[in-house]
Parts: sequence; C-alpha cells; structure tokens
Amino acid sequence: MDRKAAERKVGLARLWARAKQVLTTDPTGSDEDDLVVDEEAARVLAAQAGKLKGGLAKVAQLAGYWDHRGTTALATLWDKVPAMPGGDIARVIEGDLGKPPQQLFAKWETTPIAAASLGQVHAARTHDGADVVVKVQYPGVADALRADLDDDAFVRKLAGSEIARALDDDALATLGDAVRGELDYRAEAAAMSRFATAWDGDKVLRFPRVISELSSARVLTMTRAGGRTIVDVAAHGDADLRRQVALAIFRYAWGSPLVHGLLNADPNPGNFLVDVEADGHAVVWCLDFGCTLELPEAVRDADREIFFGLLDTDDPERFRMGIARAGLLARTDSLATVAHRDWEAALAKPMRGDFHWDRAYAAELAETTQRALSAGGLKLPAKLLLLWRERLGGSNVIGLVDANAPFRRALVDLIGTGRRALR
Repeated sequence: MDRKAAERKVGLARLWARAKQVLTTDPTGSDEDDLVVDEEAARVLAAQAGKLKGGLAKVAQLAGYWDHRGTTALATLWDKVPAMPGGDIARVIEGDLGKPPQQLFAKWETTPIAAASLGQVHAARTHDGADVVVKVQYPGVADALRADLDDDAFVRKLAGSEIARALDDDALATLGDAVRGELDYRAEAAAMSRFATAWDGDKVLRFPRVISELSSARVLTMTRAGGRTIVDVAAHGDADLRRQVALAIFRYAWGSPLVHGLLNADPNPGNFLVDVEADGHAVVWCLDFGCTLELPEAVRDADREIFFGLLDTDDPERFRMGIARAGLLARTDSLATVAHRDWEAALAKPMRGDFHWDRAYAAELAETTQRALSAGGLKLPAKLLLLWRERLGGSNVIGLVDANAPFRRALVDLIGTGRRALR
C-alpha cells in the first residue's frame, strides 16, 4: 500500500464513523460527536503511518501536536512508531560504516528505545565505555519520502493546517527542500553541533554530542540524553517543574532564531527530555536537528523588531512597522481589521508579564494566525515560512506543558527591550 492509498483509508474511516454517528445519535452533531469521528480517523491514520513510516508518519506526527481537541491516537507517533526488524537496521549500519553494530559497539541493544517517521534509535555502548544512542534511517525511506515531496498537496500537509493554505510556490519549495534535508544525518550532526555551541554554558538547555567516527549519512551516533518525556512532565510534573520546562522551551524556540540566527523548524514534544539535577533545577535536552537552517542576519534583525514592538507598550506602531519590515504584512489596510487585531493581541499576551500558556492559548495563537493569513492581511514568504512554522509548533509544545511563567522577562533577558535611547 502506498501513501495515497493509506490516506484514502483514513478518509473512509472518517466517513464510516460519521455514518454510524448519524444512524445512532443526534444527526445534527456536536463537539463531542465530532471528537468521536476525529478519534476514529486518528486511530486509522496512526495505524497506517506506523506501517508506512516516511511521509505519512511525518504528517501524522504533525497532526498529533497541532491537534487542540484532545485526540490521543497520534501522540505515540512522536517517538513510538512500530520498529523495523533488527536485521534490516543492522544492514543499514554495515552498509554505511563497514561493520555490523555488534562489532562497532561494545554493547548493542537490538530493541529500539524510540522510533519515529524516518528512523529509529538504539541504545549502545562504545568500546571506550561511553553510553550512546544510534539513530538509524529506515531502509528505503529516502526514496519514498522524496517521491512524496514531489506532490505539492502533501507538502502543504507538512506545513500544518494553520498555515498551509497561505503558501505560495516558493514557500512550498522551501519546505520541501528542508524536509529532504532530514534524510542526510551528516547535516543533522553539523546542525546539532551549531546549536550546542550557540547555547554552550546555558544552565538549562543541553544538547547531545555527536560521535563523528560512528556516524554517516544514514547513521547518527551521539551521547545519550536521559530524563522524562514532555508528555510525562505535562501529566505528572508539579507546577514548578512545568514552569521551568515551559520557560526553557520558550527560550530555545524563541531565542535560537532571535539571538543566534538558528532555526529548528520541526519542534514536537518527542524532541525534548527533561531531567532534574540535585539542586532542583530542570535540565531540558533538545533532540532531533534534521530540519534546521541558519537565518540571514537581516531576517533575524527584522524578526527581533517584531518582538521589540510587542515589548514596547509605549509605541503601538512599532510592532506594525516591524511586521512590515520583516515581510509579513501583505496589505497595510488590513491593520484595522478584526482578524489582524485578534492576531496581534494573541501574539502579545505572553509579553505582558507572567502568563498561563496552555493548550487553549496555543490554539488561539494558531487560529488567529490562520485567520489573518486567510484574510490576506499577512503573508508567509519562503524565507519566513519555516520560522513561523517553528514558532507555532513551539507554542503547541509549551501549551502541552501548561504552565504559568514570566515569558516576557525571559524574552527581555534574551534580546533586551530594544528601546531607543533618547537624544
């Protein structure tokens, strides 16, 4: 079965669930009824994505963390896609590194500790005693994903439902190229090292170290991170831990582009692990750097001006000038519309002091962004697509953590207020 056949099966599942609903419940429908239908479609999508992996699994993962209605069937796809047989994985390693994993490593765990859309992760120990993880690309997934990326409709799904309809051809090409880049683990290794260097010395954010001699285009070996998942922290962490984690992810998602000009365009809850050190402060490990890029300095500076405008409550026009300079503003007459004002208000909410960032707020930010785009007041040119995809995705991860925290202060610590000196 190919991806399109699997997608048809998901559509039939949704149609069949709706038909059963009409025959057995109030045919006018309700939010609860809609959730039942969504859950059934999600269950079938998760099953098909687990079988096919690759492009369909990436779409399903994205749907899982963009979903604000509470469906859970897709959440396991963040790191629990059904694994490939150990022999297939061993052949990929031997093909790239010249020896099977049992010879390359002093200890090799045949059962993966995580499995995602393009590859799975195995625990191992090097001959010098270091505990590592080895990310191995599924055999054949590269050709399948490249074929998927030739379909513009599929690439729109990878953008996320909130922004997909607003993309032009250049933006679609940019997103497709970025996802193709995920197939080269050497590029991911280099990106991981750039992020680690940028955040070197940070008390909270941590990054694995690449073991270059045991890595290749399809194999990535790195030091092992430990800790709890974001889902576990969200469900069982106390308020202080959730506050620390939410602030750390905010600093990473907002600070990496604004301060360091680095962008990880594929944030999802499976890309973080949380540990707690002896003094009680949280450590957040940042994982998976397949879809990354470096922002031109001009793009970074213009993006900063947007947030300086949000921080500067004495100059309400500064934000609007900032979005115009950044290239987000499609029409100046849209600034007076309800769609624009709702988006501006939503974006500003965490910048007014301590703020409770929950799933409802993440949904509000995503939905107001979509309305502003749909109304034609905003645009997402190619150079900004991945930046805002990352920002809205990061907002969803923070919303899952569900914490009250001083996000404004964190942003000021990162970039300052941008206030111009009086002359």
